[in-house]
Amino acid sequence: MKCYRLVGWMVLLLLAGACAAPAVPSPTPTVAPAPATPTVAPTPSPTPGKPLKIGLLTDRSGSLALYGPMLENGFMLGLEYATGGTMEVAGRPIQVIVRDNASDPEKGVAQARELIEAEGVEILVGAPSSGVTLAVQKVAEEHKVILIAEPAASPDITGKNFNPYTFRTSRTSVQDALTMGKALIEMGKTFVQIAPDYAFGHGSARAFYNVVKSLGGRFTINDTPEGAGTIFIPLETTDFTPYLQRVLDANAEVLIVTWAGAGFVPLFQQMQDLGIFQKMTVATGMGDNQSIASGYASAVGAVGVSVYHYTLPKNPVNDWLVKRHQEKFGTPPDLFTAGGMAAAIMVVEGLKKTNGDARAEALIPVFEGMTFQGPKGTYIIRPYDHVALQPMYLVRLKDPKDPQFRFFELIKEFSPEETAPPCMLEGPYQERCPKP
Repeated sequence: MKCYRLVGWMVLLLLAGACAAPAVPSPTPTVAPAPATPTVAPTPSPTPGKPLKIGLLTDRSGSLALYGPMLENGFMLGLEYATGGTMEVAGRPIQVIVRDNASDPEKGVAQARELIEAEGVEILVGAPSSGVTLAVQKVAEEHKVILIAEPAASPDITGKNFNPYTFRTSRTSVQDALTMGKALIEMGKTFVQIAPDYAFGHGSARAFYNVVKSLGGRFTINDTPEGAGTIFIPLETTDFTPYLQRVLDANAEVLIVTWAGAGFVPLFQQMQDLGIFQKMTVATGMGDNQSIASGYASAVGAVGVSVYHYTLPKNPVNDWLVKRHQEKFGTPPDLFTAGGMAAAIMVVEGLKKTNGDARAEALIPVFEGMTFQGPKGTYIIRPYDHVALQPMYLVRLKDPKDPQFRFFELIKEFSPEETAPPCMLEGPYQERCPKP
């Protein structure tokens, strides 16, 4: 039986769209051009003691329901941490109103409008689905309300769909691809991809396509920027056999797998049944704890990217998160718990500087260029495109059956600057990008 390697990059990115080829990431400039702050009609500052309402857009019942509780738990623990347990900032009690959009963009838009117009929400956070997040961006812009994207990973959120009201604490799929690029090329010269046929899958596929092509690799099918060398599969698929047969027919050396949600385990099981692991090298993601425990048994020794795992960061914020999460839920924090916590810390730290003023005209200049400490370490919000630079991890899978989910050994922690993606703004916002 032929030995194989399984290399991972975390898939939770997104959207179809033309990605600029992210060759070698350039350092973040020390001095960035001053972004234009949107004109907002002045309104009275908040009255001390007036509740601050935050709308948390999640998924509890849709295709990404696996990730919604991680976001929710992380966000609430992040508020607890950042406020010292008071759950208030600048004298304003914090109220979180949660809405389950089931990863449906139309539902997400309707909920965002209702939260702002009927509930009086002043800040939006979410969502697991990039498609939902991309749609909700327009609502935030229309109402001049800050939206913090988490954990949606589409580069288009802070690329071609950018508006000044959207920030993020989630990484982008381009950051994943840049972290993994050179390792992929060392695995082979010919590639094929599979990805879910929606925003996240398209964004991820394009990011990996651009990186692999820039390093000299080629794709054996659909080798165009539009096709991204990818077989796109409906997210609701349970029988992957027809698509996996096309993978085998592609005769590539390396298969890059992007997936998210509940289909990950059956996908891997069917790949094993068809002998794909013996016939080609598989590059995929180091996912959430349950998926690794149930679907990665044959991947011991795999090397790949981890967005977050509770054993990797070594800092006081993560130590607090691990301890508190274990106390409250009886398990260690999971894949996107850290992102939820980072979003909460960013909100609270920003409001401390504005003395509780949640208006966009107050928060935008505070958030642009903000640096703060979160569970992964240092987060840097780039002022010109609002991308969140953050540590990324290259890991080796040791034991997917470890009862405490201690799956990995760390190979390398990448600094925020080492995986900084290129500025991908388009149209009227392109001038915000730093000049070469």
